[in-house]
Parts: sequence; structure tokens; C-alpha cells
Amino acid sequence: GNKMEASHDKELAEALRAYRYISPPLSLLEMIYLNQFWEWLTPFYPLWLAPNTITLIGFVVITWSFVILLAVNPSCDGGAPGWWLILAAVCGFIYQTLDGTDGKQARRLRCGSALGELFDHGCDALTSTMYAVFSMEILGVGLDDAVGIVFVLNAQLAFFISNLTLLHMGRQEIQLLDSQEMQALVQVCATLKAFSRDVFYTHVDLPSSFLQAARQPWDTMTRLYPDGTFSATGMQIRVGFVLVGLVMPVQHAAFTSIRILRHYRTVPDEIKALPGRGVHNFALQAAIMTAWYAGCLVIYLHLRVYGHAAIVCWLIVSMLGFGDLMNRALLTRVARRPLPRSAVQYAGVVGMLLLFSASMVKQRVILNWLPRVGYFGAAAACTIFYLTHVIEVGNSICRVLSVQWFAVPEGGKKE
Repeated sequence: GNKMEASHDKELAEALRAYRYISPPLSLLEMIYLNQFWEWLTPFYPLWLAPNTITLIGFVVITWSFVILLAVNPSCDGGAPGWWLILAAVCGFIYQTLDGTDGKQARRLRCGSALGELFDHGCDALTSTMYAVFSMEILGVGLDDAVGIVFVLNAQLAFFISNLTLLHMGRQEIQLLDSQEMQALVQVCATLKAFSRDVFYTHVDLPSSFLQAARQPWDTMTRLYPDGTFSATGMQIRVGFVLVGLVMPVQHAAFTSIRILRHYRTVPDEIKALPGRGVHNFALQAAIMTAWYAGCLVIYLHLRVYGHAAIVCWLIVSMLGFGDLMNRALLTRVARRPLPRSAVQYAGVVGMLLLFSASMVKQRVILNWLPRVGYFGAAAACTIFYLTHVIEVGNSICRVLSVQWFAVPEGGKKE
């Protein structure tokens, strides 16, 4: 059938029980203080608190602030009130802390499992999009600007390639400046903007020699952004942050891809032959992600003229579709076998097609509310497809391992 009959599949059961998680190297802030803080905090958790429960609480907290942002300022163009900025910083810190301690609680209780890795990284895949949207709001880019959408898609690209190192290299490769530094920067910037609304709109003058050398493209940018973002003498500070947000994820993805390719120079053939491994499979996975990136961008460019409802629904579909794509790559790692086809595993593709279809309806009917129903229907269908697939696979793994989603296994409550 279409479902993973894991309880009757000895091969899958052996793969899941043989699963071992190898901690990634520490990033800069983890080396300076985060890891020590998480190590100090974890013993305060009660022994009955399951690691997946910690993960879920953190995910709910950050999702709550994300939903509030879409409610108070769906354009995400810098108009959110100051209290939301403080809320985002606090929720971001809570999420980062819980995400950093769930694995330590698992090791403390000796109950780490493949389910924990999938659930943790699955939540992280969704929050990578949320953090990109928070950055857009803080810097005043907005969903109406294609630059903001590239922000979102670049974040997805970097997260996807980074997590492919789990599949291809056995552990996640972390750069010195990575996701923890990005999260901390968002928290700091949100706090700064809460107390000084114009802090990122401060104008800075640039050397005249640079402006003269780049006169033609600079004049073009000045015309494209007549709001003062660019001027004849310089630019606003936020432009620098935007450039970093656009360039660093691509740089991260490129360097990580090179690491994976170099890794396969010394890997035995039997490892390369495992499902999902090898240079050809990595190239296929990268091509699928590139196609997802391009498809999302094309659909966005089509939908942007239909208002904020269409774009917000596009954002939700993009987030869940990417999460679905990432989950299957991670499942291939822990299952060590090709995954069976499922009618609900293409949440993102179905959602994007429904969004496109709804936009076509608007061009042919007088009822203005009908396309809006179509947009939200597409987002709802994508959500149902995504959750159905996650629950189906998670329950199958629980049956194999004889564990529960949010409970500490018997014999696990040990210091």
C-alpha cells in the first residue's frame, strides 16, 4: 500500500534502531556562550519532559509570533508595532534556547532516536522561512518586493543544502557563522528597532569614487527605490543587511556543496550505493531544490498583482512545501531505503498549482471573494497534506521503535 508499514518491515526496523546522531561542530556563538548556557539549563528540566515536547513548545512559540505578524502587518514591510518586535525577539530567544536543549535532554535521558532528529529538523525547516520573514519585517523589505521573496527562498536553499550533509556525510556541517548567529542577529535587530524605529533607515554616505564607478547601476537603483533607500550620495544602512541576507545563504549553499562533493572522493563504493547517497543523487537533490526555488519564484511573480491574500497564502504553501521536501531527504537518511510513494507527499506542488488556479479564476468571474477563498483553500489543503504525511510517517516510526511522540521511553528517565 501507500503507507509505511514499518511494524512489519524488518529492514526498516533495523535501520531505525541502528540510527546514531553525531553532533555537529559548534558555530561561533555556540563556542562563546550558547553551548555553555544550554548545558547549564538542561539539568533544570524535569525527567518526565520528553525532548520532542521541548521541540514542540519552541516551535509553537515561534509560530505564534509568526502568525501574529501576518495578522497585524500581512505585507511584512516594516509596519509592525513595536510590541511585536519585542515579542519576536523574546519568542526567538525561547525557540533558540529550546531548540538548543532538546538534544541535550535526549542525551541526558538516553532516549535519542531517529524520530527526534526528524521532528527537530522538520520544525527547523519551517522556522527557516519564518526567520526570513522576520528579517524582511525588521528591514522593511516586504512581501510586495521580489527581494523579500528571494530572502525566503535563499534561506530555504541554504537550510536544504546544509541538512543534506546529514544524509551524505553522516553529520551536519556547520560554518563559523551559521543559523545560531542569524537567529541572534534577528533578536538584536528586532530589539533595536523596537526602541528606535528609524535605526535601519539611517543614511550613510559612500565614497565618491565608488559611486562614480557604479554610476549607472546606482542611478537605476535610485529610480527603482524612490523612497530614499538609495540616493546620489549613499544609501540607508538596511541595504547592507539586505545584501548580507541575500548573499550569505547562497555562499553557504555553494561551499557546503563543495564539501559534499569532496567528501565522495574518499568514500567507499558501498556507501555511495546506499539510497539517496552518491554524487548523482546529490546532483538530483540539488536539481529538485533548484526547481522548487524557480517554481516558487515564478508563481510569486504571477500572484503578486493579486494582493496580500494571495502572497500570504503563497508564503504558507512555500513554507510547508519546503518542509515536506526537507522531511523526505531526512527520512532517506534514517530509513536507509527508498521511500514509498504517498498521495499526500507532494504538498508544496499541489498547493502552488491550486494557488495558480485560483488566480486564473479571478480573471473570469465577477465575484471578488471567490479567488480569495481559492487562495486560502490552497493554503489549507497544503497544510492538511503536509500534516497527514508527517503524522503518517511519525506514527510508523513510533510503531517500529515502540515509542511515543511526546513521552520518555521506559528506562529512559536517568541522569
